[in-house]
Amino acid sequence: MALLELHEVSRHFTLPRSILDMVTGQPAAMLQAVRDVTLSVAAGETIGIVGESGCGKSTLARVVAGLQPPDAGKVVFDGEVIDGPDRRGRIQMVFQDPYSSLNPRMTVGALLNEVVARYRKDLSRNERRQEVADTLRRVGLLPDMAEKFPHALSGGQRQRVSIARALCPEPRILVADEPVSALDASVQAQVINLFQRLSVEQGITIIFISHDMQVIRHLCSRVAVMYLGEVVELQATEDLFARPMHPYTRGLIDAVPDVKRRGKGDRRPVTGEMPDPFLQIDGCRFAGRCPDVGSRCAERQNLRTLADSISVRCWKAGRITEALESTSAQKERPKENGND
Repeated sequence: MALLELHEVSRHFTLPRSILDMVTGQPAAMLQAVRDVTLSVAAGETIGIVGESGCGKSTLARVVAGLQPPDAGKVVFDGEVIDGPDRRGRIQMVFQDPYSSLNPRMTVGALLNEVVARYRKDLSRNERRQEVADTLRRVGLLPDMAEKFPHALSGGQRQRVSIARALCPEPRILVADEPVSALDASVQAQVINLFQRLSVEQGITIIFISHDMQVIRHLCSRVAVMYLGEVVELQATEDLFARPMHPYTRGLIDAVPDVKRRGKGDRRPVTGEMPDPFLQIDGCRFAGRCPDVGSRCAERQNLRTLADSISVRCWKAGRITEALESTSAQKERPKENGND
């Protein structure tokens, strides 16, 4: 059984009506940030959620962590439906900006001790102090870091403190929302390796939100690609990079600089801009930017399962698979004939 399941989860936001809207009788504008997302995450898995800014990744992360309730659908954790933050702290979130998520008036030790005292009431004061020191070591920081304030730390150190705080309740799931986007490249590598170690050595399930395809490829075993609030593709990581099924996924991968493919004409990165998220689009939401758009793209596209580990929201996906397999077979035939 999956540790976490999302069943047709949706979340929208309604903007306050202006005086002009009230006078003219216009309804309040509604933004559908997350739309009918169904997803399951196994215990110990690291799954990536990727997409452009504004695709709904962060909203979905907050719904999973219980910080925002879904308007429709349900979130099931360990067999139980959850409707808010887990009272035992088993789902924790690491935010993008560590400085804004840490109280600047509290030392690192006080920040961590506050969390330990809340979720682990059986520990004495000395045991809590020792737990804070041990948790700092787990994230690669010295125990004397507990005496410092957040402003005295580097960006990488602050992010490690944020991860340490999330580890204090001994969670089963970490939801990391763009945790390395504000860090230098060398510090990014250190934090990514830390997440990898937490997954491998401690079996923590990680939901990693990012717009960086290379980071996702290095860290995650499966990838869910989002566009305008919807999951448009779900595959194992290596399969997704080797053979993306959705045109949007192919565009994201082609947009990543690759020295080996420089100068080749088969790259088709995503072009244009994401449409107004307040627009109500009945058909495929990517149709306006898709290089392979067809007449059936005006119809509502459902997430279809092509195989046990492949789901895609595109009516052409099955034909794309057949075409790729046919091309691969044709390339292999001359080799087989030459060996006879």
